[in-house]
Amino acid sequence: MSVLRTVLFSFQTKLVLSMTGVIVIAILIAGAVFVARDRHDSKERALERVAATSPVVYEEALEAIGREDSEDDFYHTLDAIARQQDVRILLVTSDGTVLHDSDGKVEGKELQVPASDDDDHARGFKAWASDDESPEPGLVFLAASSSRPFQGIRISPDGRQPFRIVLAVRADTIADAWRDVLPPLALAALIAIPLASSLGILLARQVAYPVRRLTAASEALAQGDFSQRVQVDREDEVGRLARAFTSMAQRVGERDHQMRALLANVSHDLKTPMTSITGYAQALVDGTADAEDVQHIGQVLGEEAHHVNSLLADLLYLGEIDAGQVVTRREDVALDEVVGRCIRRIEPVAHAREIEVGADIEPVMLKDADPDKLERAITNVLENAAKFTPAQGEISVVVRRENSTRPARVICAVTNSGSSIAEEDLSRIFDRFFRADRARRTASGSGLGLAIARELVELHRGEIAAANEAGSGVTFTLSFPG
Repeated sequence: MSVLRTVLFSFQTKLVLSMTGVIVIAILIAGAVFVARDRHDSKERALERVAATSPVVYEEALEAIGREDSEDDFYHTLDAIARQQDVRILLVTSDGTVLHDSDGKVEGKELQVPASDDDDHARGFKAWASDDESPEPGLVFLAASSSRPFQGIRISPDGRQPFRIVLAVRADTIADAWRDVLPPLALAALIAIPLASSLGILLARQVAYPVRRLTAASEALAQGDFSQRVQVDREDEVGRLARAFTSMAQRVGERDHQMRALLANVSHDLKTPMTSITGYAQALVDGTADAEDVQHIGQVLGEEAHHVNSLLADLLYLGEIDAGQVVTRREDVALDEVVGRCIRRIEPVAHAREIEVGADIEPVMLKDADPDKLERAITNVLENAAKFTPAQGEISVVVRRENSTRPARVICAVTNSGSSIAEEDLSRIFDRFFRADRARRTASGSGLGLAIARELVELHRGEIAAANEAGSGVTFTLSFPG
């Protein structure tokens, strides 16, 4: 039952039914239009057929009058003509009274014959349908127009016709004329619907197959299989959907890998300080620490707590950036002043390790920038440079405008001496918790400084990159729109 339900309510079945339904509706609409147009023509042809009998009716009526038949004989003659020509004959006086009805139903009742217009004169007869005031509903009447030579029978001295001959037929008889088109329409439907269904199945399979693949891949992705890829060699919406899904699956897989690595690195980075904090705290509680070691233990606990707090603060800040909750100010910022403040922040560390800091800074302005976030990004880069610069090494900072590029760019380059970074690691140096040389990890860093710097630079529509120098050392380049 579940398999049948799946097939009946599948996307392919809906496509086939939709396409078949469209064909059926198109046939019905086309048939309705054709019938509506042909109905009038059929009605006119039926009226023409009835009108074609009127000369015979009038001629034989005139012959009967010429023979001076009695009134009863004249009526019998009209009834015979009606049976012979398969029409109904009414004799109507000029004041609208029905003298005789070949069917004997409306004799003595009132029937007003409408006046003929130009169209009626052109085709030779006047036709009209019965209304609420007619003696019998459901009839269509036909009378010769005044231009016909056999329109009158006996002319009175005052010029009025003593009576007129009116032919009548049932309205449904005329309406039946257009029903002849229904069998061809039914035959066309019997041919078109199977063909439409067959073509619909082929087209539905072509459309539904990649959709089924996308569905299966989505279900696998929901189960944690991020290796799913759907390759569809099409340029339509389904092809674009497949490419978008493949890109999404790849990015989700990368995000999952980064998240797992993030958890592993956070756990690793928290394990060491928390082990130290737990051990030293237990020593203080047990009283096993000597009095002269208490100050050292307090210093270590403070450093480890500071490291944990710094790590958590950086993680929270990255979370705010990922969630789009970081509020940025937009104003004109003097980048040379921001860089100057950043250099002063790292001068204590540089002096302690006898690192020389050189600066070549041009006065440049950035439009629509946040000075606090720029300062944090550049400070993170400088702190990273100071961390990996050997004692008595060098750090140089260059700020300049490059007008040779279009559009112009503002460059802030930080170069530190020391060891280079492996070429395969340069593209990953800004990933969270990634360290090219894990042996150089220090307890003073969270491992997130460069990742935060990249996020903040990209918030300013900028770019950040790392490159090895020819001799030794690494240059970090921050580029902003000029």
